[in-house]
Amino acid sequence: MSVRKAVETIARGSCSRSRLAKPPFAGHRIELSYVGTEFSGWQRQRGKPSVQEALESAVERIWGEPIPVVGASRTDAGVHAVRQAASFAAPQKLAAEELVRALNYYLPASIRICRVKLVDPRFHARFGAQAKTYEYRVWNHPVLDPFLADRVWHVPSPLAEGSMREAGGFLVGTRDFSAFATNPGRAYSTTVRTISDLTISRQGPSVRIRVTGDGFLYHMVRNIVGALVRVGKGRLSLADFQEILESRERKRAPASAPPWGLYLLRVYYASKQKKHGKGSSGKDGTSLLTIPRARCE
Repeated sequence: MSVRKAVETIARGSCSRSRLAKPPFAGHRIELSYVGTEFSGWQRQRGKPSVQEALESAVERIWGEPIPVVGASRTDAGVHAVRQAASFAAPQKLAAEELVRALNYYLPASIRICRVKLVDPRFHARFGAQAKTYEYRVWNHPVLDPFLADRVWHVPSPLAEGSMREAGGFLVGTRDFSAFATNPGRAYSTTVRTISDLTISRQGPSVRIRVTGDGFLYHMVRNIVGALVRVGKGRLSLADFQEILESRERKRAPASAPPWGLYLLRVYYASKQKKHGKGSSGKDGTSLLTIPRARCE
């Protein structure tokens, strides 16, 4: 059967019962990748294309009714995802692998579903996330590779990665990151976050800044990268960088890095979750990030 015919059969609800997973109502945990260039971000916005809208539209085509989809990270306009996580609960209609095929059939080419797992209907991709890893990609060369336009931040002047790494070390641990939050007065219960790891690596002209934390304030990663690049250029001393962090004042920090160099790399969940029928996680409830790499990564 062709992909088109299979999807049309699924959409009509006529796929065989033997191919359906049980029980009849399930949570659906999705891994997806997307190029954020053409989207206004993850979250729905009236009159603007969003990843959430595209995914909810595909889900509606399959189920025949609107079903809300929750993303682990509400990425901004132009931000990409190597592995975003999303979830929704719905009456079970088809097995996990069939759903991957069906969703990709209806989604634009810039969004790909890599894997679907059937989980407890109460699973919530955003509130269940324990940590996230973001990676910021800088192209540090006088000439930008044209194939990387809208995929990296072009910084033509030399960068001192050693100084950047030293500055990054000030950020590891539990800190008040008000100085690196755009509009820190918005509805945060606290501006304290924990960064468990920050690494800076270079391969040729490609410099990658990878940050793992239990949560991030609005534009926090991009604001941190903007400051680290200033350090790398020699325009911000290590002492000044540390003072900015301790000041808790956004106005003292450098400008934010542009969105198109930022990638959501991984989302972490508790290692054990309740199994939920065919297509669920492994025997130990393996999280999204401890399983082998997805096909589209």
